[in-house]
Amino acid sequence: MLLTVAYGIYAVFFEGKTGKPTTISASKELENLNAFITKVAEASKAGLSKGDKYIIQRAETEWKQDPLISADLTDRPQDELNQQQAAREVDPRLKVSYTGFMQMGDKKFAIINGIEYASGDELEQGGFVVRKITPSQVVIVTTGRIKKRYIFPLEE
Repeated sequence: MLLTVAYGIYAVFFEGKTGKPTTISASKELENLNAFITKVAEASKAGLSKGDKYIIQRAETEWKQDPLISADLTDRPQDELNQQQAAREVDPRLKVSYTGFMQMGDKKFAIINGIEYASGDELEQGGFVVRKITPSQVVIVTTGRIKKRYIFPLEE
C-alpha cells in the first residue's frame, strides 16, 4: 500500500510536469512501475537494522522441519494405561488439566491449566514439577523429600 501511495505521488508530481496528458503504453508504464519498486526496495533495505536483515534472511530460507507437524498419539503401551489407573489417587492440592502438547525441535511442551510448561518446570501452584511429557500424557512429581508421581492423560 505504501508503494502504491508513493508511486501515485511520484506520478502526479514528477512525471506529469508538462501539463499535457501523456499517453504511455501499458508496457512502458509497467516498466516504470517496476523500476520505481526496485528503487524503493533498495532504499528500504539500506535503512534496515542488522536484526531486521537477519529476520528477512531467515524468512526467505526453507524450513528444515514443519513446526505444525502433527504428533502421533499412539505411544500408550498397556502398562502405562494401568499406571494411569493406579495414579487416580491424586494429591488434593494438585489441580491439573493437561489439554495440549507442542514440540519444537527436541523441546516438548505441555499445556497444563492453560500455561505452557517444559520438562523440569515447576507448576504455578508450587510443590510439583513436570517430569516427563509425551503427546498422550504428562508425568508430574512432588518437590518434597518423598517423591510422589502422578500421571495425567491428555484431555481431548
